Amino acid sequence: MQVEADTHPDYRLWLTSMPTNKFPVPVLQSGIKLTNEPPKGLKANINRTYAEVNEKIYESCTKSFEYKKLLYSLAFFHAVILERRKFGAIGWNISYEWMNSDFETCQLQLMMYLNE
Repeated sequence: MQVEADTHPDYRLWLTSMPTNKFPVPVLQSGIKLTNEPPKGLKANINRTYAEVNEKIYESCTKSFEYKKLLYSLAFFHAVILERRKFGAIGWNISYEWMNSDFETCQLQLMMYLNE
């Protein structure tokens, strides 16, 4: 068994775990917990969406003015949908988990249509 003195001071272990009986609970209890909470509110959602937009893609459209205006509309729609998730299935026919990959797909399609 390794003692604490043998462990390098810069050593860090990152774990991701779902609740399970197979994982030792004391390991999780003795660690530092980090969470990534989704932003609350439209402004925070739009800021987070724009923070994840690739600068190279943002500037590469042939119709830059139109692209930036329409991208803002997509970001606003994305933020509304993310904020709307907290209400669950109320008002929706089918439950769908809207993700950042959905926004990225919309962004790429917008660029494709404007570049054609």
